[in-house]
Amino acid sequence: MDEIDILHFNDVYHTSDVELVPRFASTLSKPNHVLDGFTPARHQLRVFSGDAFSPSLEASVLHGGHMIDLLNALNIDVACYGNHDFDFGEARLSHLSRQTNFPWTLANAVRKHCVGDQRRYLAQAQKFVTREVAGYRLGFFGLAGTDWPSNCQHLPDCEIHDPASDGRRLAAHLRNSERCDFVIAVTHMRLAEDLKLSQATLSGDGKIDLILGGHDHYVLRRTHTDTNFDPSIIQPGVHDIAGPATQFNGFAHIIKSGTDWRGLSIVRLRVERLSDGSASISDMNLKQIVDLTKMPKYHQIPPCPKALAAIAKSLESIDKLVQQPLVYADISLEGRSTLIRSQESNLGNMVADAVRAFYNSDIALVNSGGIRCDRVIERSKDVPLCIRDILDISPFDNAMVVKRVSGSTIALSLENSVSDAHTDGRFMQVSGLSISVNWHHEEGDRILSIFHHPRQNPAPYPLQHDRMYTVAMTNFIAAGFDGYSCFESTETMIDVEGAMTDTNLLLEVFGGAFTSRDRVDGELNDNTTAGLMRARKEIVIAYNESDGLPVIRPRLEGRIKVISGVNL
Repeated sequence: MDEIDILHFNDVYHTSDVELVPRFASTLSKPNHVLDGFTPARHQLRVFSGDAFSPSLEASVLHGGHMIDLLNALNIDVACYGNHDFDFGEARLSHLSRQTNFPWTLANAVRKHCVGDQRRYLAQAQKFVTREVAGYRLGFFGLAGTDWPSNCQHLPDCEIHDPASDGRRLAAHLRNSERCDFVIAVTHMRLAEDLKLSQATLSGDGKIDLILGGHDHYVLRRTHTDTNFDPSIIQPGVHDIAGPATQFNGFAHIIKSGTDWRGLSIVRLRVERLSDGSASISDMNLKQIVDLTKMPKYHQIPPCPKALAAIAKSLESIDKLVQQPLVYADISLEGRSTLIRSQESNLGNMVADAVRAFYNSDIALVNSGGIRCDRVIERSKDVPLCIRDILDISPFDNAMVVKRVSGSTIALSLENSVSDAHTDGRFMQVSGLSISVNWHHEEGDRILSIFHHPRQNPAPYPLQHDRMYTVAMTNFIAAGFDGYSCFESTETMIDVEGAMTDTNLLLEVFGGAFTSRDRVDGELNDNTTAGLMRARKEIVIAYNESDGLPVIRPRLEGRIKVISGVNL
């Protein structure tokens, strides 16, 4: 009887937490740092289920480069691509992948048309990966979710084959042709598709012994008989976890491990070679860390030196890059919180206009709490703003989603914008609308008029309550936060997975040379390119003669007309 530990994690994005990330790296190396009485198996494999290179503030600056040294320090044995790993284009992902010291796999995403010696699989993905451990041969292959084309802006022209069909076929190939004793699927898809894959691969040559998944940001486990599609439930019958870690004795078939360096699963397989030469998993034990930061011994974990060095290196690179000149402001930009959270601002107009133009939506709404510089950015014809200034304006990397919303719902949202709690950041900066407001009226009855300004027709008209409009907005308000529950049940046209972030949008609009250089010949897809061209045309008025940097001059336009002063 032999024991093999498989340590699994998925969906990690931010590297700025110098307390958490190095401690996670140490725990991945030695789980007994936090698990009392745990003795690691002599044989170990570390598996990652995708989404590392994006999205994050660090990614917006370094385009995934912040992850290379860190991932290489984790001793990963095999990884599956996630949809966000393609956020900076396939060429950039290939460039990043070639610098990692472990293989990537993605088997069911294939090009529609292969030209010449072009690879059939995307980026540097392999169809499968095999590993020899303790005299046993393990086969791994990656699977993408069928939702990828709808939420991955820069996915190359490809087909996503049915994961269940491809999974069963690949498992049979690994057993019969590659002589694998055990087959493990490493997936980046929603739980519903993992469950479908599980049910299609329970027996025969196409059997999959274990499914290690990502994409859902939850810690969970499902057995062969479980059919609960809710990823927020760790297992049917177990809704609330008493502590930051949990365990399960038995044969879990689907395992997911949370997100952003907090979750980790340790799967112990007890395997044996039978008299006929075949191999069998005789027993399985699963320990899952739900939130590493809440483990009793968290602060006693020694930070991993390699991870610390990797983070320090990326922070140094970011510090150098954020000083890069980006854009000239031909007018002072008003970003003081006390003003931008109660009245129209030229800076707020600029951000809202860029978002509306990028998506070509009827309207854009930007909650003022997402604009964080809290200062006037002074006009200067001689000293350009740098990347640091843009990150100061929009530091959160907020996803900008698109909803289809009725005029009556828009009116409700605008009343919430000017409610008594407006100072918390819910006050809206708008594009495609003009409103008048009286702060002295009762809450809920302060909006006096709303006009829509169509892009094709300069003549505004009163907002029609029974008409549907496309509205770009931060996901924060689309999800109902800050009192915007009116948006929760409305139709989503572009969701978080397929969204551009406010931070990345401004960096792309102002810094085309910067972004294309770091993409290593990567290309944006046609829709994104067209959106960026529209946004540039909307907010860039000229280019500086000496260095070619763009020039902006956003103005106040009476979009938010205050009939009387703020009644605080």
